[in-house]
Amino acid sequence: MQLAGAGPMMGGYGGGAPAGGFGPIGQTRNPIMQLVIGCICGFYLLYVLWVEINELKAFRQKDDLNPIMFFVPILNIILIWGLPEKVLEAKQMAGVPNAQVSHPILYFFLWPYFLTADLNEIWQAAGGGRGM
Repeated sequence: MQLAGAGPMMGGYGGGAPAGGFGPIGQTRNPIMQLVIGCICGFYLLYVLWVEINELKAFRQKDDLNPIMFFVPILNIILIWGLPEKVLEAKQMAGVPNAQVSHPILYFFLWPYFLTADLNEIWQAAGGGRGM
């Protein structure tokens, strides 16, 4: 029995975004390897930061993240401190159950691991991710 005026549910994801209300799904990566390779080659970390921030920005379909700003002294600290909030929003959009992110201090010191792990969780919840 269907109630009057009740049509098919247009699934809402955590933050109120409709099903499919997000951008392209990014690539899944191994967070431990990101950290290890990043310790060996700092330029790789810069490349990964650039790519992952652009993937997060495209997925959220918001223009409030600019990867170039992560290379500006002082401003990069402020942006990394606010990054977990944006990742949490993306997790809610993707429909991650019990969406949680690590504390901003952990992001500040070990962002290659925590950002990659959180993005992998988002990509899996949103319908899979392309393997590396």
